[in-house]
Amino acid sequence: MFQLLRGFVLPAAACDGNRDGDSRYASLFRKLDLNEDGRVDIAELQTGLRAMGIPLGKEAEEKILKAGDTNQDGQLDFEEFMQYLKEHEKKMKLAFKSLDKNNDGMP
Repeated sequence: MFQLLRGFVLPAAACDGNRDGDSRYASLFRKLDLNEDGRVDIAELQTGLRAMGIPLGKEAEEKILKAGDTNQDGQLDFEEFMQYLKEHEKKMKLAFKSLDKNNDGMP
């Protein structure tokens, strides 16, 4: 069930907790960094997510950018992007665990 939840909110590649996580984050970042400048701004985030079939809406996309933009320059560099995904995944796991009372993988 967690696989379904994380795939719904973010692509599974973004939430994979294995050793290849950083390379999967990098792959996702490259898909979003449309002008290949090493940063993702709100327009690229919106366009990239829509292209991947994940149109979250302007408010949610702006919230992602604001939450991840630690230096407040209006963009996400790869480090900020990766940190945001890791923190988001951690929150999702905790939320799911709180719903999965009998630890059977189903809420």
